[in-house]
Amino acid sequence: VCSARVDIRSGDLYWLAFLHLSCSRTHVLCRDGTGCVAQEYLCDGEKDCADGSDEDGCAQLCNTPGQPAPCQSHEYPCGLGSCLNASLVCNGRQDCADGSDEGGNCSVPCQRSCTHLCYPSPQGPRCWCGPGYRLAEDGLSCMDIDECTEWGKGACSQTCLNAPGSYSCGCLPGYLLEPDGHVCKLTGPEPKLLVAVQSEVLSYGLRSGHEEVVLATDKDRVVFSLDYDLVERKVFWMDLATESIRWQDLNLGKKGTLVKGVRSDCIAVDWLGRNLYWTDGAAGQVLATRLGAAWQGIPEYTVVMDGDLDQPHSLVLQPLAGLMYWSEVGSRARLMEASMDGSRQHVLLAQGLGWPTALALDLPTQRIFWLDEKLGSVGSAHLDGSSVKVLKLRWVRSPFAAAVCEGQLYWSERKTWSVQQVDKASGKNRTVLLKRQGQPHGLQVPMWGAPNTNGCAKSNGGCAQLCLPNP
Repeated sequence: VCSARVDIRSGDLYWLAFLHLSCSRTHVLCRDGTGCVAQEYLCDGEKDCADGSDEDGCAQLCNTPGQPAPCQSHEYPCGLGSCLNASLVCNGRQDCADGSDEGGNCSVPCQRSCTHLCYPSPQGPRCWCGPGYRLAEDGLSCMDIDECTEWGKGACSQTCLNAPGSYSCGCLPGYLLEPDGHVCKLTGPEPKLLVAVQSEVLSYGLRSGHEEVVLATDKDRVVFSLDYDLVERKVFWMDLATESIRWQDLNLGKKGTLVKGVRSDCIAVDWLGRNLYWTDGAAGQVLATRLGAAWQGIPEYTVVMDGDLDQPHSLVLQPLAGLMYWSEVGSRARLMEASMDGSRQHVLLAQGLGWPTALALDLPTQRIFWLDEKLGSVGSAHLDGSSVKVLKLRWVRSPFAAAVCEGQLYWSERKTWSVQQVDKASGKNRTVLLKRQGQPHGLQVPMWGAPNTNGCAKSNGGCAQLCLPNP
């Protein structure tokens, strides 16, 4: 909460003190009281507060008052808080700035039963461990450090395998480990971002930056929500002007209408089960129809979920698991999960949400991301609702749709007429990819999943009409 007063005669604006600014529990107040920064931004080497206070005192951040900074098990703590490699202690030269690494009991020989190595010190012989290990409480044995557990996603971008004294990173099918041994990149063709801008759909190369128009409809129409069918290379989109869901084949240029008489904020393609889902916020429903349906004057669709839905908005599918996730933006904002046949509905998250208008799945890390228009934030959680992380970002103002690819989060901003990206883990390195004369809406990064199937993929699950997967 901040306040200001205006001099009516001159029009000058005078800002008063930010006396009442408060931060959420995931953020920290800057020293000058002018802003809040995420806890993850403290001591990350980049000044996020205007006064730089988020980078002050970082050398002592983890220290106990009056105690030196903790050193690793193969290091010796100097008196001024720095750490010295154990091999340099008691070598006849003062390597610590205060000379605390020499003298004392340096001449006492090492006769301790150390698991790894023993070194002399001014306090007497000590045991030390190699990299990847830490000294146990008995002061003699060494314990392996599980980097995969302790470092979390900071160790590897996808899979992590711990080993004695070390660890290794791995990648899921369709990805290749980069030379740094930590980051996984998609193999095959360049990943592309499909973006709906007014009456067009653009393709944007995420590595080359190459842009091209892949679909153009009538100028008086708006391509709203969109999704992509990986199997037949068709783009499906919501046409608000005609209240219909339409499609176009990107290979042959063929066009068609799937269903009419619908209004939806979000559509989602089940490329495996060959269905298309959409939300109807006004009716409080999630509906579905066959991808191969053709408009013949009679609506052919089914209501998958009805009743206890409070303005369903954004919708994403996980066809390989037979699951769907959606946001509700009514009187009780929440994130929901259910089987793709509408059964087994449950609340994934119901706290810390304002108006989650854009959802995206990141299957390699098994997380769901959302952008919150009311709170101006980016959030993510594990697909079981745990490990919630929220970053307040000032450039999140009016998000419509989102997508995740590799290490980046992409979203469309209606107020600034732009498509932007940030690092999905830190929310930093924000870049404006596209800025056009027209509001961007639907956004998608078509990516194949791991080879698999669901119950509806073969022979339509034995159903005469619509087959809805149930894991």
